[in-house]
Amino acid sequence: MNSSNNFLIAKFGNKNHLEQLQNGNIFFNSIQAYRNDGTDYRGDSMEGKIPINPTDIKIFNSEGKNIFETLPYPDIAIESILDDENLMMFCAAMINIEILDNVKNNKWHFKDIFKSSIKDFGDYVLLLWSTELLDHIKSSTDLNKQKIVYDSRPILYRNLYDFDNTEEYRTTGSWIDRYFVKGLSYKNQNEWRIIIDGEKEPLKANCGNGFLLQTSPFKYSTLMKTTELLNGEIEIKN
Repeated sequence: MNSSNNFLIAKFGNKNHLEQLQNGNIFFNSIQAYRNDGTDYRGDSMEGKIPINPTDIKIFNSEGKNIFETLPYPDIAIESILDDENLMMFCAAMINIEILDNVKNNKWHFKDIFKSSIKDFGDYVLLLWSTELLDHIKSSTDLNKQKIVYDSRPILYRNLYDFDNTEEYRTTGSWIDRYFVKGLSYKNQNEWRIIIDGEKEPLKANCGNGFLLQTSPFKYSTLMKTTELLNGEIEIKN
């Protein structure tokens, strides 16, 4: 396993689902599932959407005049990509110093704000190494033997309605940059995300509205109760 840029991730959820993941069955949910989720911790109707300043909008009539010279601007304007509902993603929390407090020497505890932000995701948590997870994806194909391609990054959190700097939606120039940006209300989840697709053709849902990628079991993983992890002590060396 390549240790370069390797870090620990935590996937919270149902024990049975996490056992399946530990056995190599990686489930990717569609972006539409998160947009339609009504909870305030998992659901986000703004997934992949970019709010834009309404006053930047111009619509010209047949005479070449901007209609907003005589009409009021809309309260909200949003830019989105057409037919992106089936974009497949895997989400987890990164275990790093952003969510830890140093209590003594090299002993660390999880911050209370992190505990509060993920407490509703599930009673169990599976700990995985990011590199091993990505290695499993790299070596996998779909049912049609199509190679899987992916992008993985930490989520960038920002004020969605700050229109002064929208370059954060275009950090690499890829059309999927926008799917790695979320509002500040989700910041304490410290999310890391993987987005996958087919190398030549878009992936099609094969497990409800999501996509199940069947790989080999994870060699380096630990399943435990969420409370056991969050109330425990972490020792960090080096």
